[in-house]
Amino acid sequence: MSLKLVPLRISSGWRVTYNEFFEADPDSFVDENHKHAWEFKEDLLQLDHDRKRTLDLGWYPEFNPKGKYRLVLIDSEDKEQPDWENPLYVFETRNFKEIIEKVEFVLNEVSYCRM
Repeated sequence: MSLKLVPLRISSGWRVTYNEFFEADPDSFVDENHKHAWEFKEDLLQLDHDRKRTLDLGWYPEFNPKGKYRLVLIDSEDKEQPDWENPLYVFETRNFKEIIEKVEFVLNEVSYCRM
């Protein structure tokens, strides 16, 4: 059975740059031989907002069963050199449900000019 993309509630103003955030359970990812190990990579999800914000989600370290999700929000006013060195928001967890909640939280906060 193939994995499905995580259904997300994306508020207005966001554009999906890429989405490879699948419903893969990190609790079952215990070794590198896991059938969905390739789902746990650095580039899972990226969205850009009209307000010059970029949301980025990845798994760090990539393909590592001891890794965790890392959610970052950056200022992308300068599209040529987005400010990855000074993130506006960072959140890390291994919890699948929690990362979905945080992604949706940040999406809303940016859309309503609170981040």
